[in-house]
Amino acid sequence: MAVPTPAEAELLLASFDLPDGVVTHSRGVSRVAAEAARQLVAAGAEVDPHLVAVAALLHDVDKPQTRGDGQRHGLLGAQWMAERGYPELAEPIASHPVSSLLDPSRAPRGWAAVALAVADRRVGQEFVTIDERIDDQALRYPEFREGLEAARSPAHAMEADLAAAAGMSVDQLEARLRAAWDEGREG
Repeated sequence: MAVPTPAEAELLLASFDLPDGVVTHSRGVSRVAAEAARQLVAAGAEVDPHLVAVAALLHDVDKPQTRGDGQRHGLLGAQWMAERGYPELAEPIASHPVSSLLDPSRAPRGWAAVALAVADRRVGQEFVTIDERIDDQALRYPEFREGLEAARSPAHAMEADLAAAAGMSVDQLEARLRAAWDEGREG
């Protein structure tokens, strides 16, 4: 399995020359997604927290090229990772956009993809609720408001499934994920 080391992933992220806000978001999603994966592992699920952390760090590399394009975002980033020799990162990256929750062919499959997608629903520039994140996205992208509203319930259901698989309540999961966010902010 080819997954970049943390240092290689940071260099790869930097190579895309992304806006600071995307980098801040990506690093936060990485911390939160890795914690979700660690909670799943602790409960006996098969998922690689390192793969999840790296995929989450690189999940928005295509953002400048796909901003406002609800169809290609995630797919282009997944293609770029596969072209760079990291096909294991493709599925979680391709299925992370909130719009994927409404498309059975793109919905997150497997715990790595679910952990990344849940973390992306919880992290903007700060750690937020799923509803706050969707509300913010609807304000920034009003042309996608209808789809974002339709994805709200599936986003909550996906998080509840992750929490159940980790053997905890959604509130307990949220506390663990928030702690991972806060821990990284202090460092």
